[in-house]
Amino acid sequence: MRRISLALVFLLCLPALPALAADALGVLAPVLEDGRVRERPDPAGRAVPVVSRVQDGEVHAAVQREAREGFTARMLELDALARGLAAPSRREPTWLYLSPEDGGFARHGFWLLEEGGERYVDAPYIDLVVDADSLADGGFEEVFAHEMGHVFLRRLLPSLPAGYSRAPHHAFSLTDYPTAFDEGFAIHFQLLARRLTANARLQAIDHGFDTRPFLPWWLSHRDRSLRIQGVRANLFVQAQRPMQGVADVLAAEQLSPEFDATRLRNGQQMLSSEGVVATLFHRWIGEAPADGLAAAYRPWFEAMAAMQARPLQADSPLPVLLLRELHARDAAAGRHAIGIFIDTTYGATVDPALPRQAGELALAGATGDIEAYVSRLKPARDALAAARESALSDPSRLDAALGPGLWLLADGEQGTAVNLNSAEAAQLSALGLSDQAVSQLLASRRSGAAFAGIEDAVARAGLDARTAARMKAQAAAMASAGPYPRR
Repeated sequence: MRRISLALVFLLCLPALPALAADALGVLAPVLEDGRVRERPDPAGRAVPVVSRVQDGEVHAAVQREAREGFTARMLELDALARGLAAPSRREPTWLYLSPEDGGFARHGFWLLEEGGERYVDAPYIDLVVDADSLADGGFEEVFAHEMGHVFLRRLLPSLPAGYSRAPHHAFSLTDYPTAFDEGFAIHFQLLARRLTANARLQAIDHGFDTRPFLPWWLSHRDRSLRIQGVRANLFVQAQRPMQGVADVLAAEQLSPEFDATRLRNGQQMLSSEGVVATLFHRWIGEAPADGLAAAYRPWFEAMAAMQARPLQADSPLPVLLLRELHARDAAAGRHAIGIFIDTTYGATVDPALPRQAGELALAGATGDIEAYVSRLKPARDALAAARESALSDPSRLDAALGPGLWLLADGEQGTAVNLNSAEAAQLSALGLSDQAVSQLLASRRSGAAFAGIEDAVARAGLDARTAARMKAQAAAMASAGPYPRR
């Protein structure tokens, strides 16, 4: 049974309040027919909702207060900046659609019911359930900030490609470059909302004063918590430990909230992690004050808009391309951001040996082996400093350790999609590979560099002809199926 939004109930049942002279946020409600949302095809043939504009009522008034006085006002200022950079001559509000069911999406296009009929509006909007609880506890502020991150990206970089991964995304799972970039960019706005909110209940949750038992163990709650604390602590550069007691080995690996500091991810894995991308943006923006957000984000927004001229592909390393664009436009800002990138990722995209070296140092530290730790600390620092200087002197080296996306598809178009250069054991096993083949592939990749191609992987891992043929057929299936659009 679908959950009906309390906002919609309020809109239909409560007495109207006087409309504001000028709304800070355009609020939309679905037009219902027989209890269902009315839809019409857009110019591209997609079914999109028919909506009416809400200009009074209790929820409208509460949302407008958030848009004037809460952190939401800061997000609207950033949206004005993004709209100005993307389409300076186009004037439109920021749209919020009050979803009658479980929303929480950035969508595009709707039919607006007006006195003269229905007009198609070719614009992004936030599809969100809004009710008294989410307004009171800061959930609205945080989720709205996340979804506005998607809107910014679609305004500034409408050519953002789809990726190949079919896996559900979570802050702690690996997908592909476009998904991780899109979601990671959105996640970091949640941290911004947490830092700048004036909502006392959201502040209490952020400080760990939420004492509700059991609920924090549910997947979505755990994801929400980790995407805040894990980003702040830079946990996502670390490999995950499979969860104990989980029969589904893929779930045990992909959904694990447990990280191993002694084994860092390779560069391709890091850029396929929305948690890592969120940490990068969180650190890049830094402690910008509430009244200085537009100045802090402007160079990043401008660099994103400039990336629109690039021929972006599903396997384009988007954070690296963004850094190069920023550096080309402002060398000082670019150098600062490149330094943060190298330090955050431990140079994994520049030299595949660096994360292995860092893991060995972490193991010595975790076990309290002072002699091993001290003896490895200076070489690790020197190696990271060398990688930093290499990237600063030549930003083209930022992705020197990244291999191509070697995507294989098993079990049909909606089946398991696996990148040989980022997959771990459970993903490789899901392709139907033997335990021995999985071990050989992982050992070869972890001890050396990324695979240059299927044949390179087969040769370096010493796989037999039957396994090689299977992998080539799965690569052909992936090429035929193509990327997987998520929105």
